[in-house]
Amino acid sequence: MSMTPKNLIALGVVTAIAVGVAAVSLSANKAGSGVEVSGEVFPGLIEQINDVAKVVVEHRGKTLTMVRADQGGWTMDESDSYPVSAKNAEKVVVQLADLNFYELKTRKPDLYSRLHVEDPKKEKAEARQIQLFDKSGKVVVDLIAGRKRYNLVGARREGVYIRKPGNAQTWLAAGELDVEAKPRDWLVMRIIDIKEATVARVSVRHADGEIIEISKANPKSRNFTLHGIPDGKKLQYDTDPDNIAAVVDQLELDDARKAGFVSFEADKTVNATYVTRDGLQIDIMMTPKGETQWISLKAMALADAPAPKEGGKTAAERATAINKRVNGWVYALPSFKATRLNRRMADMVKDKKPAS
Repeated sequence: MSMTPKNLIALGVVTAIAVGVAAVSLSANKAGSGVEVSGEVFPGLIEQINDVAKVVVEHRGKTLTMVRADQGGWTMDESDSYPVSAKNAEKVVVQLADLNFYELKTRKPDLYSRLHVEDPKKEKAEARQIQLFDKSGKVVVDLIAGRKRYNLVGARREGVYIRKPGNAQTWLAAGELDVEAKPRDWLVMRIIDIKEATVARVSVRHADGEIIEISKANPKSRNFTLHGIPDGKKLQYDTDPDNIAAVVDQLELDDARKAGFVSFEADKTVNATYVTRDGLQIDIMMTPKGETQWISLKAMALADAPAPKEGGKTAAERATAINKRVNGWVYALPSFKATRLNRRMADMVKDKKPAS
């Protein structure tokens, strides 16, 4: 469930109390090397949480920009304003407000890489730069976040190495900070979730015309059946057909773009149709763009779809809900899901042993 502004205010109060307790503990903590410091890394940020309108993350020359709408929802600019998980965006804001200085570290740039606080724009940098902007566009946070450290002495057991851009000083800060640099770590990842156990049959047509068909007539059967196995061949692994059926089970994205970002040309596109036992049909098109496989989806209800169990949704209602969410979008597919959908007959069968 995403946080509302009201929830954030309440959370801000709790966080402010935690920050105060931690600051007292840290100022009394004299363990470790170097000169220790205490206090909030960003004083007053806790009072500005509800005014944060944009979160920007830079890593290795790539930028992710999360923007909060007036209604409270978040979107990502680089993914054509696809919805961002409010939980993920707001968590990072709260974590930044909760950071406290713990210990002074190096001022030598040639040692930054050890702490992962080097220039985040470098090709192999581990550092992430994170900025928060208020509604007027003013920068309220600008920080380079580095390697985490655990087992701190005091109230905070977890810490992170940090540096402020333009400042040679680095610090170890107490508190959690999770700054991810991939779209999937911020976006609402779930596309659809059709449990493998509810799938009745699947047909996959490859661009060269090869068709892979699997089915499970009896839902209590252990495995799906692969149809059309050539004479003298047998399955290498009984679970290969199951893996194809499971593509739509907890199907999540790596990225999203508006339709038109990729072109589904016939000679490069895989077409798959999934049919469930309750009459829901999911049509998937998949095509490569660079090293990534992209998909589009469409749902429909079969004419002979059975009536749902009491209180359940009809296949038509489920199809409408899915289409409302996925219409107009294409999704970057995780590689393991794409590999399963790309399985050919030759990939799944082997020669039978000759009869002795």
